[in-house]
Amino acid sequence: MLSILLTLQLGAILNMSRFFRRKKSVKEEAKTAEEEPVEEVQVEVPESSVKETVEAPEPSAEETTEAPEVTVTEKAPVSRQPTIPYHASIQDRLMYMFNDSTIGSGIEGTDEFYIEFMAMGERFWIGKAPLGKVSIKVGAMTDQDAHVRISNDVAAILLSAANFSEFSKVFMHYYKTPEPGKFIKIEVRKPITDLNRRGYARVPIMKLLIGSAR
Repeated sequence: MLSILLTLQLGAILNMSRFFRRKKSVKEEAKTAEEEPVEEVQVEVPESSVKETVEAPEPSAEETTEAPEVTVTEKAPVSRQPTIPYHASIQDRLMYMFNDSTIGSGIEGTDEFYIEFMAMGERFWIGKAPLGKVSIKVGAMTDQDAHVRISNDVAAILLSAANFSEFSKVFMHYYKTPEPGKFIKIEVRKPITDLNRRGYARVPIMKLLIGSAR
């Protein structure tokens, strides 16, 4: 019995001794771990894996402000001819044109001329004696340079023309392309070279009346 007790006490003492030795070993390891310096671990990152962030410069006020577009429209020059005043008869209109400073320009430099007309059912002629003024006479002319016949409908259209340009277009249209009841006929009864020598080609109204028949 005594031996058993001694055996138990001896076993307990050995166990206690082992426990204290183990505890002391753990404390020494922990102390050693605290005393040892921790080596810093540096991780190198390759430059190629780093994305550089480049900030775009902010646009200046001058760049962000767009200048308004300016459209320049050039107006084509408008050629306006003087308006022809109202006339009740084709005789009055023709006389106005012969005496107009633009339409009858150069008439004073011409030699004598005589043009016979048939319009609105009436025969008349317009002429100028050497160094004389332009005059109009009712009736037939025996030795005229040219004879111009204008239908009544065309005479009415010529009276409504606003300027000499419109008058010329109507005159040329119905001379070149006559229609039933709308026509202009010109009979030149003197050589054209003789008429040109006397100044027909220099005066706009005479050039229209006679030059159209060339």
